Amino acid sequence: MSNYYRYAVCYTPHADEPLAEFGRRWLGFDTETRAPVPDAWPMPSGIIRTPARYGFHATLKAPFRLRDNKTPEALMAAVEALAAARAPVPLGQLAPRELGGFMTLRQTLPNPEVDDLAFACVRDLDPFRRPFSDAEQDKILDKGVSRRQKGNVFTWGYPYVGRDYIFHMTLTTILAPHELDVWRARVIELGARYLTAPAIIRDLTVFAQKEPDAPFEVLQRFPLKGG
Repeated sequence: MSNYYRYAVCYTPHADEPLAEFGRRWLGFDTETRAPVPDAWPMPSGIIRTPARYGFHATLKAPFRLRDNKTPEALMAAVEALAAARAPVPLGQLAPRELGGFMTLRQTLPNPEVDDLAFACVRDLDPFRRPFSDAEQDKILDKGVSRRQKGNVFTWGYPYVGRDYIFHMTLTTILAPHELDVWRARVIELGARYLTAPAIIRDLTVFAQKEPDAPFEVLQRFPLKGG
């Protein structure tokens, strides 16, 4: 298996789920294959530039580089073992919500099991994460984070973990305040057929990036098999 620049562990719906169909038509491509879809909704490229780089997903463990003494095969085995020990997690219905200036899909009702699964990914896979250089760490801290989030960066390499984690699926780049209601309405309009069915996390999906500016691609899914 090739050694990629960065890896991430995420949720992305199965191809036959209504939520996946919404994601394909919104972004204009299939996250699983990166193939364009013919029935995509017309979207300004600037609106979907950020989510298109990552694909239709929700982050469980944020992108990280492998330690020099770790292999991609060992990482995959660890994700598979983690997934085998965890049960599928209900997400319920998702709805458009603003987060940090982005329009996202978020749970209409919180579920602590989602946060628990995300933190298990952060904690159990952290031995594979290469620590940041001082410059990389400073770049994150310069964005303005709370004291607790700074501690998260030092400990886990990312500010939004644990109590600061929020499950979300990013749909847009950062929007101006007057644009948020417009795009929330657009999501509601286009998502009417797709966002009513409750969603569920059935797998841990490993995404990877070949080089710093490359899009992320799906490498492998590992079903959640625990009881």
